[in-house]
Amino acid sequence: MKGYIAVVSIIILIPFNPGNGFSEDKQEIKIALYDSISPSVNLLERCFHYAWYDNATIYEMKVERIDFKNVMNGNLENYDVLFIGASGRQYFHGLLPRWREEIKKFIRDGGGYVGTCGGANIMSMGYEHPHHILDFIINIASLDIVDAYINDDQEEEWQYLWKEGGRSNIPVKTEIFGGEMFGGLKERYITYGGGPGMYGMEETKPLAIYAEEPSDIAPLHYWIYKHGSWVPYKNITTDIKGYISAAEREYGKGRVVVFGNHPEIPPRFNGSVEEFFGISIYGIPRYVYAWMEGEQKNWSYNWWILRRSIAYVCNLPLPPVEEMYVYIQPPQNHFIEVYAENAVRVDFYIDGEFVASDIKKPFRIEYDLTGEHVVKAIAFSPNNSYTWDERVVSTP
Repeated sequence: MKGYIAVVSIIILIPFNPGNGFSEDKQEIKIALYDSISPSVNLLERCFHYAWYDNATIYEMKVERIDFKNVMNGNLENYDVLFIGASGRQYFHGLLPRWREEIKKFIRDGGGYVGTCGGANIMSMGYEHPHHILDFIINIASLDIVDAYINDDQEEEWQYLWKEGGRSNIPVKTEIFGGEMFGGLKERYITYGGGPGMYGMEETKPLAIYAEEPSDIAPLHYWIYKHGSWVPYKNITTDIKGYISAAEREYGKGRVVVFGNHPEIPPRFNGSVEEFFGISIYGIPRYVYAWMEGEQKNWSYNWWILRRSIAYVCNLPLPPVEEMYVYIQPPQNHFIEVYAENAVRVDFYIDGEFVASDIKKPFRIEYDLTGEHVVKAIAFSPNNSYTWDERVVSTP
């Protein structure tokens, strides 16, 4: 490394800077993120590159991907929280009694759990009236911790998953009537992608309901090849409006929070459906859809809901209600630049060594590097929190 050429702007004093006038006490929150082929698992990983300051302590999330073997080997005891998101593999893993019991034991003994979409289904009692083979598989695999049945029909709600072509940012209004995770909001638009509506709860506490019907917002169709072209022949109609979209329950010494929708995926307002023959996110050729045009919200638009949920199930002070994210762009023209949401300062590190700060958009540093190096950017908010990103940079 020849070293960086210049600092783009000087460092100024802001309210929060780890090790600068604040306690250096740090508490790690160890999150086990169940791996998935769904692209949303990558968003969840970035969502949990986050820390906040409260009660003279820095609370920093540390996320690691785990899989079937980790659960079966009893490794959950090494974590504080298990998160299962948009995944179908847990339905098949849950066919094994030992897998189910390891997760139940983890929560009973004081572990936290947060789930979205398929991660909500696996916590439920499954289908009250199963029809399809996958319904019966889910019923066997379900952990029965959230005492709710799921409304998630293969021919209705699931089609918003099966037919996804890679851009599913459909905003569906959620009416909120409980839960510290939502920061006192009464409604919020959260991305829908084929998840369940829940009903029939007794011990579990409902937190929110779907206030709109997904098929009214983003109508989809079944298509058939006829007379030399593809034509729609049947509407796909969902029926989860008024069903529960978020809930919480205490189980033993642990706590569970589930969402039927996708706070990790940023919604796109005022979009429209485009249906076309393509490849689904699962690599299957078929008629798929994309949610196009409109206004794309920040990537971290609803990430604070999940961050607060993690803290909530760990019985920790909740982080602020804020959008906060940083991403290191591929270097160009001797500059390393980041995309940042609601940051007031970005610190840059190269190979673990602090090199510069920038307090002005676009946040960047000028550099002169040769070879391969690890660049890290830490973005600070005005709310005593920070987020980070890392990228390997190679230059000849």
